[in-house]
Amino acid sequence: MIEVFDAGAARRALFRRALPCPDCGAPLKPWGHVRERAVRGRGGALEAFRPDRGRCTGCGTTHVILEASLLPGRAYAAGLIGQALAAAAGGHGHRRIAGDLGVPGGTVRGWIRRARRSAEQLRVIGVRAVVALDPEALPVRVLADPLACALDALGAAAVAMGRRLGLDEVGMWARIVVLTRGRLLRLAPDS
Repeated sequence: MIEVFDAGAARRALFRRALPCPDCGAPLKPWGHVRERAVRGRGGALEAFRPDRGRCTGCGTTHVILEASLLPGRAYAAGLIGQALAAAAGGHGHRRIAGDLGVPGGTVRGWIRRARRSAEQLRVIGVRAVVALDPEALPVRVLADPLACALDALGAAAVAMGRRLGLDEVGMWARIVVLTRGRLLRLAPDS
């Protein structure tokens, strides 16, 4: 899985064989598409996506090139999931969040559980990214909730990434998806 900010630019790079394999660095070549899927975003609107697939000319591995506004295997946009996680970090329960967002309660509860399970790993990713991009932006406050602490560090890293790379037009959650390599809800092993 390769998370990109601009799927159109990634497609052009893929056809020019200018997109490197994340595993071995050899160029990727076009290898069709993934099946089309509908993703629900903020406001409940459904949008159809059909991500490209690339095959490495070196190691032969295939990779899906996914827009950063999406998370792999999720029927909801990253911004909507992020909004739910931020509300949970703010102390709201999954039922209230689900009602506010128009998402089934069990779905929101699952997002929150997965993110809480990975909170320490997410915090480490955020802190490392902030240190690499802008050490002055490192959050200094200590939060009692591990999820809130993780989201604080990831938010600071996303802001630093936006400043450093000129990504002002790219949404905060898309930047966080790229920082976590699309694994915002998949870091900790299921137990």
